[in-house]
Amino acid sequence: INVVSAWESGITGRGVTVCVIDDGLEWQHPDLRDNYNPTGSYDLNSDDPDPSPVKNGERNEHGTRCAGEIAAVANSVCGVGVAYRANISGIRVLGGRMTDSMEASAFIQGLEVNDVYSCSWGPDDDGKTVDGPHHLASRALLHGITYGRRGYGAIYVVASGNGGRNKDNCNFDGYANSVYTVTIGAVDFKGRMPYYAEECAAMLAVTPSSGSNGRDIVTTDWSEISPSGCTKHHSGTSAAAPLAAAVIALAFEVQPCLSWRDVQYLIALTSRKIDASNSDWANNGAGLHHSHQHGFGLIDAAAMVSAATIWESVPFSTTYTSEKMVVELPMPAERLGEVMVKHAIDKHVLQGYALNILEFVQVRITIKHDYRGSLNIVLVCPSGTRSTLAAPREVDNSTKGLVDWPLGTVRCWGEDPVGTYQMTVMQTRHQHLNGQLVSWQLVLHGTSMTPSELQGRRELVERAVRGEVIHVNRSMLCHPPELRFEPFEPLPERWLKVLVITGFFFMFMAVFNSLEYMFCYNDEKGKFYKKLQDLSAGRAMHQRSVSVQRSLTADHRYGSIEGGSNSQS
Repeated sequence: INVVSAWESGITGRGVTVCVIDDGLEWQHPDLRDNYNPTGSYDLNSDDPDPSPVKNGERNEHGTRCAGEIAAVANSVCGVGVAYRANISGIRVLGGRMTDSMEASAFIQGLEVNDVYSCSWGPDDDGKTVDGPHHLASRALLHGITYGRRGYGAIYVVASGNGGRNKDNCNFDGYANSVYTVTIGAVDFKGRMPYYAEECAAMLAVTPSSGSNGRDIVTTDWSEISPSGCTKHHSGTSAAAPLAAAVIALAFEVQPCLSWRDVQYLIALTSRKIDASNSDWANNGAGLHHSHQHGFGLIDAAAMVSAATIWESVPFSTTYTSEKMVVELPMPAERLGEVMVKHAIDKHVLQGYALNILEFVQVRITIKHDYRGSLNIVLVCPSGTRSTLAAPREVDNSTKGLVDWPLGTVRCWGEDPVGTYQMTVMQTRHQHLNGQLVSWQLVLHGTSMTPSELQGRRELVERAVRGEVIHVNRSMLCHPPELRFEPFEPLPERWLKVLVITGFFFMFMAVFNSLEYMFCYNDEKGKFYKKLQDLSAGRAMHQRSVSVQRSLTADHRYGSIEGGSNSQS
């Protein structure tokens, strides 16, 4: 990965924290303790701050091995990490039963400290599983790329998976095909795709790992299973992802304000094409090379660091989502179930979204089918770039089909989004199978940057990688992070209906009360005034009665006095 050249420039990951989400981290290991960051660490399985592996009958060495690849210090114990002066933290979450809430907690644990999260795990690589982050974990990923690293976004590096022997495809892995993650595959020491590696259109890049020749990765090990604390047998895409996480740490040392999307751009522009004779390589409409097996190529640490020094943050991201197109097309067996759908997007529509170039393209698809593993799904972008969104998986005999499942591709990165998108769905088995393409929806993630601006950036990156001295305005490199708000989740449709009905009820009551008041007001007013008149009349009669009574009493009193006087006389 050409990391020695970066080291010779003094770039070692200083000041950056990489967190390993796994089955534990033996942070007291002599290769790790000097770089350990306890603030970003936690044990979610035992609910305590110490992420050390636990003796529970399981081989809990995985996280410690990954950590050594990233940040093992240069002390001649086991080896040296790619970012050997970076800080390392650990989150223990795979040491027990995994739940959605625990997974979500892991993705945002220590978010104020951890810059990069390395995740060498995912759904079962059995060639038949379709799974990914559930509700809470998905929200946590979005929260992390929104608020992590002071608003520039935490980086989530995920392994593409080891299901190659089962013909698995990482587009059936919801972590690997997410727009918010950096998906990393593996190659052997000759740059070839190993037997265990998966391929998919969402893969960003590859790094070296084990292969069929028995040459594996040397790194730290859990001392409970290895007295030396070292191993020569770390393997799979589990060993590939941490190397990429460490390279990103090197880039952050020279440019700490790179956003999560900046990192993806730098990987796409600086990764090296390898195994060039492989027929899967293709140049897209923006001139970028990509392979379902290798992504944009082998990560080049020195090139990425050089590019990061002159890279100006990309403009804000923008997303266009089409309406859900319910087509309900049958898949006839006589044509191998092949159906084709198209969706044209006008330039004026995308201007309203300020979407000028593509980054990540998604198709959310619902299919009914008797044998899900026979499906082959291909998307063609307006430029003509083809992406295999789903390849056949022989052992996937599920009859559940796909329900609103997102399939992603980065193969159209940098292209013009305007034009017609064409999706073809077909089945590869010859026997009669029932199927139906129920619906599909197109989601385009991109930016306001124009194709010519991207080309200018590419040329600048190429000059920087060649070692040319480029004078840039350093104050312009770090844009303020994008203004973001806490993601709002719409209420379920059922609750919306309840609120609407309740609103209509209260509106009806308000109108009814108003009408009642209007029509009954005069009658009540008349009754009220009549009562007042009656009361006034009664009071007047009472006053007259009292006055007469007083008069009679006075007359009687005067008469008695006079009579009395006469009598006395």
